[in-house]
Amino acid sequence: MRNKRQDILFHRVSGTGHPVVFLHGFLESSTMWNFLDLPGSIQKIIIDLPGHGASFDAAENVTMEDMAEHVLDLLEHLEIEEYTVVGHSMGGYVGLELMKLDARCINLVLLNSNFWKDSPDKVENRKRVAKIVQTNKSYFLYETIPNLFLNPDKFDSEVRGLIDESKRMEAYNISRISIAMSKRNDHQKFVANHLDQILIIQGEDDVVVPSIEMDRKLKGLTPNYFVLKRTGHMAHIELPTKTTSLIMSFVSHSDDSTLVL
Repeated sequence: MRNKRQDILFHRVSGTGHPVVFLHGFLESSTMWNFLDLPGSIQKIIIDLPGHGASFDAAENVTMEDMAEHVLDLLEHLEIEEYTVVGHSMGGYVGLELMKLDARCINLVLLNSNFWKDSPDKVENRKRVAKIVQTNKSYFLYETIPNLFLNPDKFDSEVRGLIDESKRMEAYNISRISIAMSKRNDHQKFVANHLDQILIIQGEDDVVVPSIEMDRKLKGLTPNYFVLKRTGHMAHIELPTKTTSLIMSFVSHSDDSTLVL
């Protein structure tokens, strides 16, 4: 039997219908989903992951699996049965762990996310981030967040809002989670075996998840895969209407593996 944790993640629940769990990315919180006009025809379960937003701190040796366990504890607390997960960036990593862990997770949307482990260079970069934020968190945030957008000047107020929110994160949480992402599992085989249950939404100009790398990883497969033009890593802000349409089409496509917009 799985051991449950006592702490419950901060969350908001609204709407009725099929439950959809929304998991934000690194340095974000549940407020990121405010940019999407999500309908009341789904039950929205919007969560702050450990170390982010109003949830408790990340454990010293936190992993993506740990985060998924915390999400599962919450879903059991809410008595949720079958559900879909929408994960942005790091939230997609947690979503993959959750899908492997829980058969009730029937579908997964990887929004500006990926399913392979970090390269050695990426691992070293995450370790470097973990050190930098201990001494100069603001510098890291001001350098990192604008680069998530294709055209940050166009979204100046949104960039400033994200920086202000991420400033409220404790440096040790940023460090711990950066290291946790560097140690995450490789899910390439899992994704290849569950293509009909997974939707991948990719930004054409995403510097965090380069489209050329995504294309290479998906070569020879026939996934539910959409590349959004003129978009970086923040599709929910840069193209919110199209992003919402893709998510909702997938959520409502039921047992039909052919996604039609």
